[in-house]
Amino acid sequence: GLLAAALAVVAVVVSVIGLVSEIPSLGLIAAAIAAILAAVVVWVNGNYDSQNERLRKVENELTRLQSTAMTDSITKRITGEKPAPINTIRTPGGDLTGLNISDTSDLADPVTGLLGERYFVITLEARVAAARRHLRPLALILLEAVHDPTGTAPAIDATIAADVVRETLRDADTLCRLHNGRYAILLEDTPENGAIWTVERIRRRLGEQIDDVTVWAGIACYPANGFDGPEVLDQAREALDQASEWRQDRTEVADK
Repeated sequence: GLLAAALAVVAVVVSVIGLVSEIPSLGLIAAAIAAILAAVVVWVNGNYDSQNERLRKVENELTRLQSTAMTDSITKRITGEKPAPINTIRTPGGDLTGLNISDTSDLADPVTGLLGERYFVITLEARVAAARRHLRPLALILLEAVHDPTGTAPAIDATIAADVVRETLRDADTLCRLHNGRYAILLEDTPENGAIWTVERIRRRLGEQIDDVTVWAGIACYPANGFDGPEVLDQAREALDQASEWRQDRTEVADK
């Protein structure tokens, strides 16, 4: 937008100078600038439409995932199947009731009631696309909490850890538990330093609730560390892998 406006101003100025000074070549230059301006406008509009279409598809898939459980329940009633027990999905903004977690393992984590890994992958794409459209930062935190860095101690109670993390976050944040037991946190409109402070708050709260806990975290941000969901996720994974090489609490930020 700014580039197109600047080219338009330059074209007008050059045209005026050409008319005043009666130099034909300046008119040609103005015409050339106008042609470049037209090309820029066409490219910007095409790119904007492409990004909007991609975001629309991702948001539609996200909506489909959110309604999967309710659809399954209705289908079972129509076919005469016995409906499965209703459970609750727990989010930083509150509990989502009326969902059948046992039939939607790709949507929710059956151990903690948090949103699951497939939901996270779809949501990550949607959040990055929205951040790109609104020119806002997005932070991704991958977090792991263990009793003993050597792996010999019993595993931490996932339900307690999930509750502590969930209660520490803002209502607008997204919290998911991945298949490997790690937690994925999406912080909208949050730069790197905000993500670091969030990890520190979670670390303190976990230390208050769980004895001898070690917390590792990897942070990656859009657009600082990646321009799409998979790239940001890869950077966060590498950062978490680096953090987990330490025996004590550690937070690593992607260095790309």
